[in-house]
Amino acid sequence: MNIIQVNPAGPNEPSTCGALTISDEYRALLTTGESNRPDFSADFPASRVTTTLEWDDLVLDYQIMEEVKEIKTWIDNSDTILKNAQLKKYLKPGYRALFYGPPGTGKTLTASLLGKSTGLDVYRIDLSMIVSKYIGETEKNLGRVFDLAERRRWILFFDEADALFGKRTETTSSNDRHANQEVAFLLQRMENFPGVIVLATNLKDNIDEAFARRFQSMIYFPAPNASKRANLWRQAFKDSVDVDPSIDFDKLGERFAVTGAIIMNVLRACVMININRQRPITSDDIISSLQREFHKEGKTLEEIGKKTFRN
Repeated sequence: MNIIQVNPAGPNEPSTCGALTISDEYRALLTTGESNRPDFSADFPASRVTTTLEWDDLVLDYQIMEEVKEIKTWIDNSDTILKNAQLKKYLKPGYRALFYGPPGTGKTLTASLLGKSTGLDVYRIDLSMIVSKYIGETEKNLGRVFDLAERRRWILFFDEADALFGKRTETTSSNDRHANQEVAFLLQRMENFPGVIVLATNLKDNIDEAFARRFQSMIYFPAPNASKRANLWRQAFKDSVDVDPSIDFDKLGERFAVTGAIIMNVLRACVMININRQRPITSDDIISSLQREFHKEGKTLEEIGKKTFRN
């Protein structure tokens, strides 16, 4: 239950001299009526992710949405399923899913919506703070997150998961052997985790095959096609900002191969234009904002293979 904790004893004192304190979790429940949500820190390298969007804002193929719904079905019904004695012999309580595909295609949003729709908090693991150059530290850092997540039924979300769970190196040195042993231990910890774990990566082939076999589902998030891009443009700009009615979102979707994440950045830039210039957003505003996005990647509109959009 983790209600009472025993603090470390002072120097040269027996362990029984450690002070008894109430845990942060129950202190928050008693004083505020809500569970304590830990802050991101070196000791707790995870942060809660939320979204104001809904399932209707997620533009995915029907089959992909059906695969995502399977995860939600498990979350909503796992307790009932595992009450079946026969099923409990074969099924573990945890669920592991891999989301893979290009950046900006909805992997993080999907994980956030799974939490929002089931009433579970989603915590994204910061792998840059988890992966330590010191042997054994990775295990300790990740263990802190797992211990708390097990008690609170969090969904754990590992973004860019191949940084930690990528293909293991050949054991050419003692450090390699220690690193591989450490990863193997972490894989076992994840396999025994009774909650939901979602790993996201841009490249599925980077994930260690030994771990890939442990997933209950592996869902591909492709870059949106022209019709889906048009829907993303419409959804983003509808009722969000005043736009010139002559803007053709179908042509935008056809001519510019962009992801939802880029469209959100363009929307943000257009909102600033709308506020500063006090006029509706035009096609040229969208084009100039897109050009800025492509410049971030060192590209131009021409390199994307599209010509400047005009109504």
